[in-house]
Amino acid sequence: MLNAYLSSTLPGIGEKSALNVLVAGVVLYTLSTTILCFARNYIAARRIGLKIIISPITPYTLQWRLVASILERVLVRFRWYRAIDWTCAWQDGNTLHKELGDCFIVVSPGLNVVCTSDPKTIEHVLKDWRAFVKPDNVNEILGTFGHNVDTSNGDDWPRHRKIVAPCFSERASATVWGEAVTQSDSLLKKWLDSDSATVVQDTGMLALNVISAVAFENQNVNAPTAGHVLSLHDSLTTVMSTGISPALEGIMPWLDVPVLRRLMPGSIKKLMLACDEFRAYTTELLNHHQGSHIDASSSNLNLINTLIKANSVDARSRLSKSELRGNVFIFTVGGLESTSATLSFALALLAIHPQVQEWVREEVDEVLSGKELNSLEYKDIFPRLKRVLAVMFETLRLYSPSPPLPRSFHNKNAAFSIPTSDKGKEIVYLGPRTQIMMNSWASHASLNISNSSPSMEFDPARWLQSTSLSHNTPGFYPWGSGPRICPGMKFSQVEFCAVIVSVLARCKLSADRGEVEKGLGGSRADPLLLGMRGEVGVMVVGRS
Repeated sequence: MLNAYLSSTLPGIGEKSALNVLVAGVVLYTLSTTILCFARNYIAARRIGLKIIISPITPYTLQWRLVASILERVLVRFRWYRAIDWTCAWQDGNTLHKELGDCFIVVSPGLNVVCTSDPKTIEHVLKDWRAFVKPDNVNEILGTFGHNVDTSNGDDWPRHRKIVAPCFSERASATVWGEAVTQSDSLLKKWLDSDSATVVQDTGMLALNVISAVAFENQNVNAPTAGHVLSLHDSLTTVMSTGISPALEGIMPWLDVPVLRRLMPGSIKKLMLACDEFRAYTTELLNHHQGSHIDASSSNLNLINTLIKANSVDARSRLSKSELRGNVFIFTVGGLESTSATLSFALALLAIHPQVQEWVREEVDEVLSGKELNSLEYKDIFPRLKRVLAVMFETLRLYSPSPPLPRSFHNKNAAFSIPTSDKGKEIVYLGPRTQIMMNSWASHASLNISNSSPSMEFDPARWLQSTSLSHNTPGFYPWGSGPRICPGMKFSQVEFCAVIVSVLARCKLSADRGEVEKGLGGSRADPLLLGMRGEVGVMVVGRS
């Protein structure tokens, strides 16, 4: 058919030559279109007045992800790549912003990206959640298993939020506390028997056991159930820890063809199998719970039961099966990956800061007053853990797992404006097709808390300089801010405090500073969250 077309449209030219002309035409068209789009974006950026970085690749697209996964070692040498890559953004802290300003703009062929660490800008964008939405090119990663409370926009977000909110009640927080204390007790027995801890692996397993109890009724998540090849644990961790995941999740439906799947490399086959398995597990769990009677007064209501019960109240706002599955995925990611990363960072930091460890232990001993932790009620002990929570805040300030927060204007073809702290440019007017990347890591690195130590030092006491300990400190965004703040924030705080209290009440931690600092410095933010990629050994000694 192609030969006939070429013969009829290009008479007198050989078939091979005609094909060459066609290919050259396509290449020329693509190149000219790219150059014209880039020129348009560059002219728009010049009008804005912010300092400019030129990127040859449109960030956060499929092409960018594929190129980044293949050529990362080369690309990290270029400033344009370091400005938009999440791992580089964490490594560089506020270095680029010191050079280019709290707001600067990355110009690329497909769109412009305003990178900001300005708390005034970030607060404005996060509060106006209807005007500034989560862009599709980022949402497709966390929406792989269905839209959820994190990926929804506009009027769809309140619908998700309404149904998800009951899952994070105070009763649920008490359940998280009790399960975290139980799992910590088992972990401490292992640590004290061996006099050492592998914090990355061990906190990952602890967080998995807690979320499996809270969400999945303590089913055995470490072994495949009937009809499955992978365990729930293996399927989830493969999806979350495979570096090529973001590059493939946008085209996953195209690859789900038997012929293509057989031709894929082993790593891609493993990822696709893991996605299939996790989707099947969550579907089975939802079907099981939807088919069973849910007693609202039961003390055994788990996260999935609560989600299904809330979803049955109002038929007009009911979530689809895919959306329920998407929310289960985002709950699991938050409860497992984010929490375990924060715990591993905190335990490693406490092990090399003995003075901070003793300072926190003083509070733990005072709160427990010689009693066993499992004999105390969550509601009586959690509100008193100011220093423990300060350790969490300080850990998140330096090593927040959550990457920069992307937003785009709800009408991508319309111009809009953002406020800044720059006295000479308090309002910045942005053109169409402009995204905003709110670099929370850079904001944390330049966080200004009065009468505190230098910003890059690990000093939890800085959070207790005022009378209130609050996540609402300007410039601090580990859970986001505004109406769309992470619904699982309290869960993560409760689990973190339960584990740290359990550990410090019974143990003293120590470690080789050089080894720990190497592990911390080697942290990476791929594919989705910041975490240590190597293991860190910590020595554990029981308290006499």
